Amino acid sequence: MQLSPYTPGEVAREVPGREAQLQQIGGMLTLPALHGRFSGRIRVDVGPRGVGKTSLLRRVQEDAILLGLAPLYVTAGNGPLAAVIADEARTLVSEWGAPRSTSDWLDRLSATLGVPGIAQVTAETSPGVSSPQATRAFRKLLEKTSKEALNQGLKGIAVLVDELQDADEESLRTIAYAWQELQGSKTPAVFVAAGLSHTADVVTAAVTSAERFQFRTMRDLEDHEVREALTQPATDLGVRWETPALQEVVRRSQGYPYAVQLWGDAMWQAAGSPDQGGVIGAEFLDEAQNSVNQDMSALHRARWSKASPREREVLSAMAHLGSVDVVRADIAKALGVTSGALGTVRQSLMDKGIVQIAGHGLLSFTAPGFAEHVIALEDR
Repeated sequence: MQLSPYTPGEVAREVPGREAQLQQIGGMLTLPALHGRFSGRIRVDVGPRGVGKTSLLRRVQEDAILLGLAPLYVTAGNGPLAAVIADEARTLVSEWGAPRSTSDWLDRLSATLGVPGIAQVTAETSPGVSSPQATRAFRKLLEKTSKEALNQGLKGIAVLVDELQDADEESLRTIAYAWQELQGSKTPAVFVAAGLSHTADVVTAAVTSAERFQFRTMRDLEDHEVREALTQPATDLGVRWETPALQEVVRRSQGYPYAVQLWGDAMWQAAGSPDQGGVIGAEFLDEAQNSVNQDMSALHRARWSKASPREREVLSAMAHLGSVDVVRADIAKALGVTSGALGTVRQSLMDKGIVQIAGHGLLSFTAPGFAEHVIALEDR
């Protein structure tokens, strides 16, 4: 028996279908790693929950380490983002055993940015810090951390931020202005982030110089990418998928990366965790379907439970109007309100990762099967 190579709910071992994005990000990493240059734009990969954003970012972290960069990996939303990054930088430099003078510098910069525990300055008592002062502190923090990385024999630093849509506006401004001020400098640094589909709206609302951010959308997987995501992990363990089973799982997973992982794991378990030489065939589809249904139902219930009564009305209207792209004006008509009246509710549902913008005036659910789940709830 071999452990399942599929990792639903965890960071995937591989990132199928993201080769183009990884290549583009890899080019950014080489600027500081191979050329000692500053990477001028902040890369942000966006998409709904379940499409593999965190897996992509973790892969970027691994690539950065292989290239000799020191990664500062943080998740937004756990305090002011600039302070969280500063705390991670301070911890990293401390682990390196930096000279006391460097530590003192970083402590002062961290205090300015509101890192808890530094000179009794906390994230709650620092909002009065002026934006210019915070910008200078963050810029110097990057410069000092990069310099210390070079002293350690590394090539520079890579700032990696997950869930960027949860960042506070003040930090977004601080980071954007500091990054702009570093243009043309010799600071070997790169910044890569990930966030929900509406992250660009969050950044644009906070930062006038949003052109410093480069947004790229993570789509669902194409059929051939789903096949690769299913077959390659099995092949690595000497296990083969039969074609009919593979084709059916490709069809049922609908290209949604989280569902692909669920199906892979469920088929693996139904096949008895096969040893080398094992085969995953169509006879395991029914058992696997039951498992996937339970997992997807749990996902749908969790998202429904996060919605307020008003939000549930919108979700119900969407579900009855179609399971794919829904016209926002049609939702408003179904609820007897104007389209503009949906703005606040729409934003809240996007913040919760339940719906996403599917085009001009269009909304869609972020997970397949959610519309059917909502309708089934109403029929009970």
